[in-house]
This record gives sequence, C-alpha cells and structure tokens, in this order.
Amino acid sequence: MVAVSQDLWAIGRIIVTVAVMYFAMQGYKWAKWVLIAIFSLVVVLLTALIVALHSKLSTFLVVGSLIMIILTIIVGSFMIFNRDLARYFTDRRKAAIKPS
Repeated sequence: MVAVSQDLWAIGRIIVTVAVMYFAMQGYKWAKWVLIAIFSLVVVLLTALIVALHSKLSTFLVVGSLIMIILTIIVGSFMIFNRDLARYFTDRRKAAIKPS
C-alpha cells in the first residue's frame, strides 16, 4: 500500500511505530499507550481519508484501508482488554526492574 499511495513519509512512520512496538513488548507502559494513540490516529485518519476521497481512491486503497482499520481496532482492543497480555507486560516490567 505504501508503494501504491506513493507516500514518502510512510517509511519514517513505520520505523517509529516499530520502535514503539518494541518498547511496548518490553513492557513499558508509556510505549503501550503511545502505540494505542498511534492506532487510534491511524483509524481516524484512514476513516477520514475514505470518507473524504472515496471516489478518487482506487478500490485497492479503499479495501486495503478498510482492512487496516479493522486490524488496527482488533489489535488495539486486544492490547487494552486482554488480561494475559496485561500479565505479560507486568512480568516484563518486573523482570526489567529485578537486578541480575
């Protein structure tokens, strides 16, 4: 989708998102909430893009954007509400604090 949309800033956004994901998986609370904020922004912006430019976008971009919206909502919800993942983050934080 990055190549089709010809978005030159996409690579930078992807790198920042991957870095935040790394810190989130290490158990940092700030990174988890930054990632949730990024996900929320993605949903809002993609929805606005589809609504505003639906007739000017290719079907591929519209369908791809809708799939991204759905997956982003699922992953964000999972990060907020899943108890096993919350326990994992807690364990990661405890492991980082514990002296070796």
